[in-house]
Amino acid sequence: MSLLDNKTSKIRISEVIKGLGPRDLPVVPENASIEDVMSTIVDCRHSRMLNVVNDRKELVGTISLSALTRHVFDQDYEPTIHARSLIGLLSRETAGDIMRKQPICATAEEEIGVVTRRMLAANVKEIPVVDSHKRVITDITIVDLIQHLLALKEGDLL
Repeated sequence: MSLLDNKTSKIRISEVIKGLGPRDLPVVPENASIEDVMSTIVDCRHSRMLNVVNDRKELVGTISLSALTRHVFDQDYEPTIHARSLIGLLSRETAGDIMRKQPICATAEEEIGVVTRRMLAANVKEIPVVDSHKRVITDITIVDLIQHLLALKEGDLL
């Protein structure tokens, strides 16, 4: 069963957002401490990713739960790294230091099909939705998209 067809793939992300209900926005400033990053991800229970913003509240990066876990429990994680990389790893103290630059994101005007393909290609399960100024307005997960499409198929949303 395919949830995306010619009709459903054209639905705008704004329609999905309408059905999300209230949720905490997982956002931290790029100068946030690692402790603040950990606290924020614990507080935003629906999210497994944090959005990192600059002083103008523009999205500049993301931090996945996996990346944060590797950083916090680095003594238990042994990636294959070059010795020159160790200095950089040891000095990572802020959200900006551990964030993924060039984050995958969506806008409310984009179609579900386009956004879903982008998420699958990047192997991400959650992305921020930004406005025209790159400010985070909400986030969506692949589960949010599936839930919306299933409700459409079942006739709950018209």
